[in-house]
Amino acid sequence: MAAEKRVPLLVVDLDGTVRHGKDELGRFVNSPEDVVVFPEALTLLRRWKQDGGRIVAVSNQGDIALGHTTMRQCAATMLRTWQATDRLINKLAWCRHHPAATDPEMARCWCRKPSPGLLIEAALEIAAKYGEIYPPYMGLMVGDGDEDAECARLAGFDYQWAKDWRAQAGEAT
Repeated sequence: MAAEKRVPLLVVDLDGTVRHGKDELGRFVNSPEDVVVFPEALTLLRRWKQDGGRIVAVSNQGDIALGHTTMRQCAATMLRTWQATDRLINKLAWCRHHPAATDPEMARCWCRKPSPGLLIEAALEIAAKYGEIYPPYMGLMVGDGDEDAECARLAGFDYQWAKDWRAQAGEAT
């Protein structure tokens, strides 16, 4: 039996990291029309893929649990995000739960960041698809919030703040 190939994994938050979020738009990203990708993020996603890595995007989408948007609307927005990032992301995953939800099933979960559940589930899914493994020491998580930094720590990944990460887009590789 051949050993599984070890591949670097980039885990990115979406809002405020890869695409404009509430701070940039003045509202949450709740529809495909709201998707605006940072050009620097696109450059860095391309660079990661050209270097042989895989990419997973993980996002808290608690507006579903709170009734402000639907799963269908979120899926359409995620599809638009995947298209706007030139389909470079191997897996987009989102948590639909929120601690303030009235339904207890929607209020508690293992996937909402800072929990690493969503990251781990997405990594295992693409690992099975490609016959690879993604050792945490080869990984990087990028985000714009404390929940992202804690998720990276709990998963054993190095962490970089989105603003610092995007600033690298102009640097030569």
